Amino acid sequence: MSSFNNVKHIVVVGDGQVGKTSLLFAYTDGSFKETYQATIFEKEEIELTVDNILYYVKLYDTAGQEDFDKIRQTFYKRADAFLLCYSIPERTSFDNIELKWIPELRRSQPNIPIVLVGTKEDMKTPHAVTTKEGEALRKRINANIFIESSAKTHKNVQLVIHEAVRASVVGVTNNYAADEENSESCSCWCW
Repeated sequence: MSSFNNVKHIVVVGDGQVGKTSLLFAYTDGSFKETYQATIFEKEEIELTVDNILYYVKLYDTAGQEDFDKIRQTFYKRADAFLLCYSIPERTSFDNIELKWIPELRRSQPNIPIVLVGTKEDMKTPHAVTTKEGEALRKRINANIFIESSAKTHKNVQLVIHEAVRASVVGVTNNYAADEENSESCSCWCW
């Protein structure tokens, strides 16, 4: 096992059925589950090299349903980084990032970095959450990074996990200064 400093606890949160468990399965064993089964809590432990450093990563898959609020919050205390997920084709899950998840995470752990993840990228429709909206949300909630992914096609699955480890190392970043510097060349709507 790696040294104690290289143990990273990544807690995955978001509404039920947004693809949190599918994302983790796609990363850990390369599989994709077509059927939905509610998760109460699962933990996967892996060794992972990021930026030439070996980490011992513990991935905590939490339930999004309200019935599990208290159970889920006990795992927040262990977090070195959060993967905060919404489903790109399900706008309600996107809205709940600011309505439910950010208040819950910030109440429990205000100084833990966040990787914002739009899941089910392969299911984009004309009414789906756009990349531009996801990037604007990243800025509003001061997430370290925003990534769109698909467990089904494996798009950016590895990147999501690697960026969570990177976020756990650097901590919460202040993206506002960088956003202001880039606003002149930014093709997106910046806050």
